[in-house]
Amino acid sequence: MGLVGLIGGTISTNEVAGPVGITVAIGEAAAGGAGYLMIFTAILGINLALINILPIPALDGSKLIFLMIEGLRGKPVAPEKENFIHLIGFALLMVLFVLITYNDIARIFTGG
Repeated sequence: MGLVGLIGGTISTNEVAGPVGITVAIGEAAAGGAGYLMIFTAILGINLALINILPIPALDGSKLIFLMIEGLRGKPVAPEKENFIHLIGFALLMVLFVLITYNDIARIFTGG
């Protein structure tokens, strides 16, 4: 629901955190005590696992899609085509990574 809301515009990009924002959140969780930090770590791990299985090229979920296509067709997708799709997906993920990291740093400096 969060990803759909983010794409649809019902969730603000200020509610998304990258590595910098996650580091800040870990520091805040650690200040709350070991139990709070362990719960935060578990939730973070589950979130990362769920994002990883999304059918986005360059993530594990897209490999599952390619395996399903291979099963339906009876032969694998040409490696050149699969690699190109993963390259495009990886490039888009890196752009998203840079934007989210910029947003995290800006949030730190503006106090938001």
